[in-house]
Amino acid sequence: MQKLRQHYKKRSNKLFTFENYQRKYLAQMTKVWNDVLKDGDAFPGEELFTEEEFETYVAEQTIVRCMIIKEKLAGFYVLHPNNIGRCSHVANASYCIDKSYRGRKIFSNLVEDSLIQAKAQGFIGMQYNAVVTSNLPAIHTYQKNGFTTVGTIPAGFRLKDGRYSDMYIMYKDL
Repeated sequence: MQKLRQHYKKRSNKLFTFENYQRKYLAQMTKVWNDVLKDGDAFPGEELFTEEEFETYVAEQTIVRCMIIKEKLAGFYVLHPNNIGRCSHVANASYCIDKSYRGRKIFSNLVEDSLIQAKAQGFIGMQYNAVVTSNLPAIHTYQKNGFTTVGTIPAGFRLKDGRYSDMYIMYKDL
């Protein structure tokens, strides 16, 4: 397991590099996370983070990975147990992409890397608890990566405009 963790500490191809979180990315990560919150169509939170608050949040994660393109943060994800104790062997992740990089298949690469990292960390599954049904790119990407919908929560997500959307619970064995 340790060997696998080291192998994927830094993963790259000609277009991008994945790096473990470094403080030098904190300001941009906080901005990107807050932008997703402001969009109001993917993350359940509504309160924006200060850099200090976000740094605390990052420190609580199992792993945080940043996708770097030409020395700039394109996106990142946070990975942690989906629950505590007897349920902590299943991972959960949240993904953020800088607005200037959206629509470039960044998300698919973030998901793929998170699956590698989750397995390397010893998780046996990955679960997403609140996939908004109107977020078709996310659903398509998750399905492409082997996730299945295991449940639907009717009107479980309140969109920014006040309407309610169903949300899926999606799962994949690792």
